[in-house]
This record gives sequence, C-alpha cells and structure tokens, in this order.
Amino acid sequence: MKKIVALLAAALAFSQVPAAAQSAAPADTATAESTAAAKQLMDAINARSLMQASMQHMSAQLPQMLRAMTDSMLENKGKNMSAAEKKAAQADLEKAIPGMMAAIQKLFSDPALLDDFERETAAIYARNYTADEMRQLLAFYRSPVGAKTLATMPKVMQESMALSQKIIVPRMGKVIEEVTANIAKK
Repeated sequence: MKKIVALLAAALAFSQVPAAAQSAAPADTATAESTAAAKQLMDAINARSLMQASMQHMSAQLPQMLRAMTDSMLENKGKNMSAAEKKAAQADLEKAIPGMMAAIQKLFSDPALLDDFERETAAIYARNYTADEMRQLLAFYRSPVGAKTLATMPKVMQESMALSQKIIVPRMGKVIEEVTANIAKK
C-alpha cells in the first residue's frame, strides 16, 4: 500500500513538470535590452501574483488529484486486490496527504521560489522575444483587451487545469499501473 502512495507522489511530481522543461534549454541569446524589457513585462503582467495564484491553486487541487489517481489505479489494479487491500491503500493515502500538503506549502511559501520563477521566466522571454516584441506585448497588456486577458488569466488557467485533471488523471492511473507491472516483472 505504501508503494502505491509513493508511486502516486512521484507520478504527480513528474506530471507537473512540462515536457519542454525536461529537454535542453535553448542557447542563451538574450541581450541586455531584451532582459530589461522582459523584466518590465514581468512587472506589467504581475507575473509574481500569477505564479502565486497558480501555486495556490495547484496546492488546493493536490489532494483531489491524488485521490483521483488512487481511485484510477485501484480500478485498474482491482483485479489483483481485495476490497480490504483497496481500502487500506486509500487509508494510507489519506494518512499521507497532510504531510505531503505541509511539505508543499512550505515549498510554495519560500520567497526564493517566486524569485527564481520570475527570474527564469523573464530569461525565457528575453531569449524568445526581442526587446521590440516585448514592448509590443507591454502595449497589448496595457490595452483594455490585454488588461482583460490578465484579469481573466487565473480563471482560464484554473479551468484549464481542472480540465486537464479530468482528462489526464484517469489515464495517468493506467500508465502508472503499466509501469508498476513492468517493474514488478523485472
């Protein structure tokens, strides 16, 4: 049962890392001008607040995601587990959730985390947009539709995350089950 909880925690951690972040970073082509423009853009879009809101939402959704992944895994593995074993696995997860949440809250409350995200996000913009393009983005975000985009972005992101959980989590349980079965065979 504890293996299931550990697998869920690992799967969840990996599911939160975009595939692009796992590939090699592009060559650093940022200029001083594009870096300065990227910092202005981060301020204009209130990137720090958006990141905080995203982390808070992710943190709030974590218990539900873990439960859904457990349910999916148990549904797929149910043929090999008794009702008592399933209930025990769910109980183990419930016991583990508070500790996991405390650790995640500690991580998310570290100001250095937001500093790192903001700095690295600015660097990504600086590498991928010219200073002139970022000035155009700044103009857009200062326009009425740009301001609306910024205002509605947290809601759009929240709905998108909920949709991805609805679509991905049931499939993730099947993948974890297959990987676990393959590991057990070796």
